[in-house]
Amino acid sequence: MPRTRPQDLGLVTLRLPVGAYASLLHRITGVLLMAVVGWAVVLLRRSLQGPEGFGAVAHAVRGPWGHAIGPLATFVVAQHFYGGIRHLAHDAGWGFGRKRARASAGAVMICAVLTALGALYLWP
Repeated sequence: MPRTRPQDLGLVTLRLPVGAYASLLHRITGVLLMAVVGWAVVLLRRSLQGPEGFGAVAHAVRGPWGHAIGPLATFVVAQHFYGGIRHLAHDAGWGFGRKRARASAGAVMICAVLTALGALYLWP
């Protein structure tokens, strides 16, 4: 009897709905959020050690690494925040059905990207 089932069920092979990608991205950004919080705590601690510490943190944030990591961290926080609001709306009973789920997932991704682009534009 020949096999009729697909051999590879990877994420690249499957065509997942946009809601699945939004949910996966919410989980991934939740993990990355822990790194962002750790990074922010280290920077805050260093900046509170005195004027030279504050100057070092300000220099780092305005440097090339700050311009790369800052907007990326903003995207992580924004995507997790907007995705969390979407999940809370689902818990409250709003957003079920194909149309609304697709619209809310797309809105989460668009809002997160726009927030990150705003951070990229406004970064010092």
